[in-house]
Amino acid sequence: MVRLGADGETATEMDNVLNFSGQSVEKVMENYHKILSKYDDGKTLRIANKIYVAKDYAVRDTYNNVLTKNFYSSVENVDFGQEMKTAKLINSWVESKTDNVIHDIVSPESLSNDTRLMLLSAIHFKGSWEKPFDAKNTKESDFCTNETETIKVQMMSKAGIMSAKEISELDARVVRLPYRDCDLSMIIILPNARNGLTDLVEKLKTFSLASLAGQGLRTIGVRLYLPKFKTKFEVVLNDSLKKLGMKQIFSQANLSKMLTGVEPLRVSDVVHKAYIDVNEVGTSADGATSIGIMPRTAPLDVRADHPFYYVIVNEDFVPLFQGTFVGI
Repeated sequence: MVRLGADGETATEMDNVLNFSGQSVEKVMENYHKILSKYDDGKTLRIANKIYVAKDYAVRDTYNNVLTKNFYSSVENVDFGQEMKTAKLINSWVESKTDNVIHDIVSPESLSNDTRLMLLSAIHFKGSWEKPFDAKNTKESDFCTNETETIKVQMMSKAGIMSAKEISELDARVVRLPYRDCDLSMIIILPNARNGLTDLVEKLKTFSLASLAGQGLRTIGVRLYLPKFKTKFEVVLNDSLKKLGMKQIFSQANLSKMLTGVEPLRVSDVVHKAYIDVNEVGTSADGATSIGIMPRTAPLDVRADHPFYYVIVNEDFVPLFQGTFVGI
């Protein structure tokens, strides 16, 4: 959203870091709009984005209209000097967009009269498996956090026909778990080596998730063991973006397509907070549906008892949420 308001060197740096080279910003916006429109106000996946700007800055109507139409978002002027009031306003908005799951995305201490612009992104995901796990099969089990240390986790398990495959290119086993009443699935990518997550993440940088569809995950018998887990993730992205080359946006940003006036402006913070809950059944389930008919051939054993990578994708294998589980 900020890129649409940027110009000059600020826009060039953002294009390079966001890998927009070779495609127009308008095309990127169009693709993002398709995703947002599909899941807007959905119960399974909620994505909330908003830009807050200091009260003395005027936002161009054309820019606000683009955000409203394509991102279901807007720019809002606030008084960052009233730290308590503005923090409450921002946090209440995020809570309303994430079903009261994400709280306190900003603190009063993070705001001041020097704050000029803040970009917020919040994602909430909680889905019901198309074929749930049976809670009676969940047992306490060891999870290897590294080569020498283990912790106890609640390990879910089920056996049945699933979309899965061993991919030698990744030295990993992949299984796809669809969610109910939507086109979303969770892809579990489990490295074969207990300490293989670092190498796997490096390989995934050049691996297209869409190629999983091309290679065709096979419909085969699988025995799956997967930990229950909840992840709450919060990060201020300023330092990471600067290291990648996006520097001007945090110093003297050219946001002339967003704001009127000539005074240079800088982004104070880019804050991202996400929450995901993975359990046996989700919001509703029939325990019997977790029992599958196994073929006579030996099933693929996918035992996620060591660090693994997970990603939630739509039917086109576009990643909407991704992360790693390392047991802590």
